[in-house]
Amino acid sequence: MKLILEWRSAPKMWSVRLGVVAALLYGLQPVLPHWEGVIPEWAYASLASLVAIAGVVARLIPQQPIEQERKRRQPNV
Repeated sequence: MKLILEWRSAPKMWSVRLGVVAALLYGLQPVLPHWEGVIPEWAYASLASLVAIAGVVARLIPQQPIEQERKRRQPNV
């Protein structure tokens, strides 16, 4: 498995940011029972799923940091 050429720009990519948020939301599920009266379980699950789906969609859309990195790497001819 090889990294993409623009791997240094990963923190600027929306797909990576949304992936991290989704991972954090899914990681917080064990403490969800402590928030039982504050956040309904269905709302929390919907939010986590929506963020994960948005991350996949963001990966399919050209992202500005990647395009800038590609232009920077192209030789000036």
